[in-house]
Amino acid sequence: MQPPKGGGITVEGGGVMGLIIGLLVLWLVLVVIGFTIKTLLWLAIVGLVFFVATAVFGAIRGRALR
Repeated sequence: MQPPKGGGITVEGGGVMGLIIGLLVLWLVLVVIGFTIKTLLWLAIVGLVFFVATAVFGAIRGRALR
């Protein structure tokens, strides 16, 4: 049996944390677009709410993995 590529080092929950970081970036982009284009202010508000919710979820999940 061959060892996995990349040294075989894995971090538990790394896939979930990658998803959370990706979502945070997506929400941040939506907030910037919403504040840049004044008619899309609602998009900024929704993005900000989702950003905070994802950050809280990520913090709770990160503490649970320790």
